[in-house]
Amino acid sequence: MRVAGHLAFWTAFICYHMVFFLPIFPERIYSYDTRLAYLLYYARFIPIYYLTLMCLSLIGQLSYSWYSPLLGFAVCLAAMHLVTKPLYHFYENQFGLENLPRNFKPIGSYYLRSWIPVKKADYYVFVYDLMDMQLLALPFGLKWIRLGAMADLKNSELQKQKLQEELTALRAQLDSHFVFNVINAASVEVGTYSAKGSEYLVQAADLIGFTLYQARSEFVLIQTELEFISKYLALEAMRTSRRSQIVFEVEGQTTTSGSVPTLLITTLVENALKHGVHATDEPSYVKITCQIYDGSITLQVFNTKPSSTPSEQEKTSRSGLGLVNLRRRLEAYFPGRHQLKITERPLSFLVYLQFPLIG
Repeated sequence: MRVAGHLAFWTAFICYHMVFFLPIFPERIYSYDTRLAYLLYYARFIPIYYLTLMCLSLIGQLSYSWYSPLLGFAVCLAAMHLVTKPLYHFYENQFGLENLPRNFKPIGSYYLRSWIPVKKADYYVFVYDLMDMQLLALPFGLKWIRLGAMADLKNSELQKQKLQEELTALRAQLDSHFVFNVINAASVEVGTYSAKGSEYLVQAADLIGFTLYQARSEFVLIQTELEFISKYLALEAMRTSRRSQIVFEVEGQTTTSGSVPTLLITTLVENALKHGVHATDEPSYVKITCQIYDGSITLQVFNTKPSSTPSEQEKTSRSGLGLVNLRRRLEAYFPGRHQLKITERPLSFLVYLQFPLIG
């Protein structure tokens, strides 16, 4: 459908300009060379348009940054020159500029010069490039309007998702406070009979306390997030010590003041435990490596997978809500500035994540 729309637009674009300009030279309307020359003249805007968009997309600047219009202008000017100059060489070799309408010859004389400007007059060719760029105002204007509409739609979806998450958190708040108080009270009673049981409850209370009082912020210090993960893993290790090995390694500038979106890293850790340790009664292995250097954090989360039938593997696939939300949050907070790579094998799963710290 999109391809058909593009074809229709460019067909209308070329036909409009052909109809508008051809009557200026009535004695040449019936000349095949003239018709072909004008057809190629206006058709060249098609590769110029898509070449400009492709270049901007490759360098990641098809956005609303303050310098994007300037960069887009420069790229479009370069594309205009790179496409137009070979076109006039084709005119000269195929028809001869003197056999085309009179406006082709003075302009073409500049395009037939060397690629590298030598004389001052050689730079006049860029004036003609600038004049022709005005014909691209409509297609580029429509493109930027579409990008703006898509950006507004994406922001609206993110706001809607955020409100839904806040509503869910609000509904759970009363129950969470109740559980938090019950666990604290139980740890005191259990401590009389079992020091290990009391320790487990105290750590569980710490985790719930974090989700109640700190996880409600949009961002949290990386040190705080890592401390939460460390306690979370320690708790899981106590539960599954007989059948699992959980390793957590942190390297680099762990005392940095940088922040991360709250529970972003924890989502990966939780997925590793859910689909590794808790998915089987067999021995399992989980290793989380975190490196913090030069204002950037790199994570590698590895876990073994249980041996299961294809249907069971599909049922426990990682393409669930956790990773979907993770991708959305990364795109929202770090568009074009993060790397997320997933490597899945029959008996193992590895996630690589890199993104800059905030602040």
